[in-house]
Amino acid sequence: MNVESISSFAENTSCNSVLNKKDEHFIISTCRRNTNMTMTPNHNALKNPDESTEDTDAEEKLLVVYFRSGKIGAAYYVLQTGELFILEEIVDRPPEFQMFSNLFRQVEPFMILLDGKNQSSFVQLVKTIVFKNDANDLGRCKLVFLSAKEYNYEACKRRILNLSLPREPPHCTEEERTLFLRTVVDFSQTQTVHSLGALLRYLDLHWSSLNVGLHNNPQFLSLRTISLRDIVTIDDDTYRGLQIFSTISHPSNFKRGVQGSNREGLSLFHLFSRCCSKVGQSKMRVLMQHPSRDIAELRRRQEVVAYFLRSQNDPLMRNICSALRFIRNVNGILAKVKALSAKPYQWKSLYNMALYMNRIIDFDQSKTEGKFTVKSGVDPELDRKKRTMASLHGLMSETAKVELERLPSFIEECSMLYMPHLGYLLAVKVWDGMGAREELPGLKFMFQNNEFVHYKSKGCEELDVMIGDTYPEIVAHETRIMMRLTAVLLEHLHTLASVIDNCAMLDCLIAISKTSKEFGYTQPTLVETKSISIKQGKHPLHMTTCEAFVPNDFESNEQVGCVKILTGPNSSGKSVYMKQIGLIVYLAHIGSFVPADSAVIGIVSHIFTRMQSTECIAAHMSAFLIDLRQMALVLQESTSSSLVLVDEFGKGTARRDGAALLAAALGAVLARARRPHVLLATHFLQLHHYIAPSPLLTFLTFDHVMRDGSPVFLYRARTGVAGAGLARHAAAGLGAPALRRADLLARCLQNNDLPPANEQITSKLRSRVEIVKKLILKDII
Repeated sequence: MNVESISSFAENTSCNSVLNKKDEHFIISTCRRNTNMTMTPNHNALKNPDESTEDTDAEEKLLVVYFRSGKIGAAYYVLQTGELFILEEIVDRPPEFQMFSNLFRQVEPFMILLDGKNQSSFVQLVKTIVFKNDANDLGRCKLVFLSAKEYNYEACKRRILNLSLPREPPHCTEEERTLFLRTVVDFSQTQTVHSLGALLRYLDLHWSSLNVGLHNNPQFLSLRTISLRDIVTIDDDTYRGLQIFSTISHPSNFKRGVQGSNREGLSLFHLFSRCCSKVGQSKMRVLMQHPSRDIAELRRRQEVVAYFLRSQNDPLMRNICSALRFIRNVNGILAKVKALSAKPYQWKSLYNMALYMNRIIDFDQSKTEGKFTVKSGVDPELDRKKRTMASLHGLMSETAKVELERLPSFIEECSMLYMPHLGYLLAVKVWDGMGAREELPGLKFMFQNNEFVHYKSKGCEELDVMIGDTYPEIVAHETRIMMRLTAVLLEHLHTLASVIDNCAMLDCLIAISKTSKEFGYTQPTLVETKSISIKQGKHPLHMTTCEAFVPNDFESNEQVGCVKILTGPNSSGKSVYMKQIGLIVYLAHIGSFVPADSAVIGIVSHIFTRMQSTECIAAHMSAFLIDLRQMALVLQESTSSSLVLVDEFGKGTARRDGAALLAAALGAVLARARRPHVLLATHFLQLHHYIAPSPLLTFLTFDHVMRDGSPVFLYRARTGVAGAGLARHAAAGLGAPALRRADLLARCLQNNDLPPANEQITSKLRSRVEIVKKLILKDII
């Protein structure tokens, strides 16, 4: 006779937040007659299928925006992490509403809630942004219009005062709790109060439709304020034109337009995407969407980047990077912990960041048992129960032997098992000729389940009295410890979240230092004055794809002039030069080093561009009208601390009209008392004749030499005006016949003459006409 010990742990249906419901009993010992094979417990067979599953990193954000009296307030909630964010109330002006555009890019919501009563230009702009440049017909997110009563100020205020946060003082009175909330939310910012109150109301009413696969109730684990007051304003066209971000749609038509299917192409964000953690990668996107005017903060970032650029700090950086790999956004896990629905691997994610939990949780045993398991030495009473449980193997083996000897000889096998609420039972396989509810000598029939019949024997009754419900007691005891640990974590959630945020920022700055070190970037000097001085600057993207990039200088201030007009042949480097200036200024405003030998960057408030015209049905505008809108925005919103980049404005209409509009716009900029930094590239080579000379205006051109009748571009900027566009040389791919005809037409246009007919075309036309005539005459005759 051989005894097999097979571990298969109990599942208590009353503890479904901790236990799996697949089984409702566990076998302690099995005894078989006449077998020599010994089996060992198979822990892998009991492995929870969810063990290797990681939570998706996609975060769904619900955004509420309220615009009144020229001010915008907003609040948003992250469904997966339970985080609440409120926007510090800020002025936003029509028709562009740049602050909302900045907020939309940073948040990337899956749904926006708006006041249904408000049908102003603000709502029209929101619709345009949502449906602009979208690959599918559903828009970039959902738009929901709420009833105006949901934004009632007093009702919103009451909802906020009823909000429960982990940070609030324990055992506080209602008056103390209200005082705490007033320190978190500024109730004088009415638009923010409207937004947050409407958001809380919507979550209460629609949580059941939002929480598929999430916790049962909305968890509010934190409430933080975000501000856009220090942001350098950049619109979507500028982000695309400078290739700061470059989204590429999925190549499959089935996945194109599906949320999360796009990938990043060649862009500045792709170049700096070297973070070790996923929270760092997310933080990098936010960092690059929020260039700052806070010079103190930018200098602090530069200090960190400079520290990690020193070769003696490389070992430390590698150690930090190896630790940052384990950093995760704990709010999502803690939301499940608070709802008592966290799985063992989620506790393990917290373990990688907190030694305190390592002293309490036995992660290896938790993985095996599929439930939260406490280490020995944490609780003496729990240790005593576990020792009792561990001693059951030997006792159950002996009991199974005794019971098998008492059973009839036709029964070859029996098992001792435990079931909650029923205690210890003896299980035997169904035998041939067995009747319904058949009793065995000395045994009490309990029930039949599949191929096994369960009995209560005297030995089982003795075990019930002697040992009792040891396993459910262990589970209940560990659950109480888990809840105490959860309370400790939630008590320090704000500190933990702050540490995670700082780690994410450190990850971003290390990534910036890696890029700066690889490509030889230098630290720019940031100043408050109106000045941009760049020595031997390079384009950060072109230098990665070009073996010998030609650097150039740039100087803009009140002494040498702040308006630069770039002229030169096609493909001579005008656009690249202009974009590299914009990117160097941009990099300085996220705290990065820059691709130049040296740079002095004055803080700017806006970066405007007219480079890329993206036509969209929702915009109801042609490419030229979009160009005009962008130029109008420059004239209306630019200040002395703005940087303006304009590439070939006016090319979308008649040459004379385009040149006139461009000259007039430049005249308006030069006539201002507070002029911005302006770089303008154009092919209107006679433009200098239509603009009054000014010490603030400088014309630049790019050198080239002719070799064997073809231009060789030197890509060097110098003072002067280009003599010719050399478009004919750039069009060599059109073929010799087309180029000869183009030369003839160019001479005629220059002499104001009509061009002669193209004999090749006219001869073909005459032959075709004669063929048609013959066919017609044949039909008539």
